[in-house]
Amino acid sequence: MANKKIINLSKQRNKKLAKKILKMLRVPIVILVVLSAIFLSARLLGNVAVSNITDTLREVKTVFVKGEGYPHAVDAFNFREVTAIGSKPFIISDDSTQVLSKSASEMFSMQLVSGDSKAVSKNGRALIFSNSSNEVILQSRTEKLGSVEENGSVVTAELAKNGYFATSYAYDEYQSVLSVYNRYFEKVFQWNCSQERISSIGLSENGRNLAVTAVGTENAEIYTRLLIFNIGSTEPEADITYKGTLFLKVVYTDSNKIIAVGDNRAVVLDKNGETFDELVYSEDSLIAVCTDDSGNVVVCHEEFGGSKTAVVRFAKNGKKTSLITVDGVPECIAASGGRTAVASGNEITVYSSNGKESKKIETEHLVTDIFWCAGSIYTVENGHIYKY
Repeated sequence: MANKKIINLSKQRNKKLAKKILKMLRVPIVILVVLSAIFLSARLLGNVAVSNITDTLREVKTVFVKGEGYPHAVDAFNFREVTAIGSKPFIISDDSTQVLSKSASEMFSMQLVSGDSKAVSKNGRALIFSNSSNEVILQSRTEKLGSVEENGSVVTAELAKNGYFATSYAYDEYQSVLSVYNRYFEKVFQWNCSQERISSIGLSENGRNLAVTAVGTENAEIYTRLLIFNIGSTEPEADITYKGTLFLKVVYTDSNKIIAVGDNRAVVLDKNGETFDELVYSEDSLIAVCTDDSGNVVVCHEEFGGSKTAVVRFAKNGKKTSLITVDGVPECIAASGGRTAVASGNEITVYSSNGKESKKIETEHLVTDIFWCAGSIYTVENGHIYKY
């Protein structure tokens, strides 16, 4: 009888121990299963998704590396700009790029050769190019992914969500050469433009369709051609000329609308080149243009001789959703989804997609730059990056 009791107690202890072990392993097993599912899904979606998952796994260690937090000081002599790469702040300096964590510790840095580098960021990647260099570099949040070298200095470049990217440069008898590369850095499209210079490129979400603005002069009058291509052919599907307008920015939205913004007008087209909407304003009154990853566009232009500024938002579907009028000229603006942040002096006002004021933020100093990152507003003030 005693032996039977001991055996029963032993079984109970074993059951309790097994439950404890299962409880301890439950969280790691769930995490492993979830990560495996994400990784398999990412492989089906392509190498951009795989790259983002890889970045996320590498970023785990940064949770245990605490930085000094924000405000974060920047080198005033080398600093060029700061934006977001995925969910992290991304600094471009004369000699390097730097990705910061939520606590402002350095997650990744990469050396640069050119001192006038610019960056285009989308879907967790950044394309770095320079008007004095023929090299274009693609990086993620945690590594350099690769590069290409063109036959001339790159004038402008663009990045698609799926990892395709486009460049433009001048070469020999051509005013502009347009190239599109796939995710494996293979050239899949080239168009030579002999008469005009390409001012901006817009890529569709899958990188297979693009809109191009090319600027020229005729009889001392400026004009811009807006061309729409499919990378399967060098013959444009649409070629529209706008006389008297210098288009500076063209966006190919996730809803397959094309929004081009110039010095005296903004136009919205469908993918076939049919005009969807148009906004006309005084010549040379354009103040700023900002976009987000999906192709929502905010246009700022002067009104009443500069005493007021009109802030107009176009959604990615091409519809004009709001018109806000603010006093004076704002220092900078930033767009993210349905939100627009307008910085004037020591104050940031956040507006919803329909133009209603949703929040006001008092800043420590005069704001000289602003961007959205992971739902938070970041600013550059007095040589520091602030987070609000």
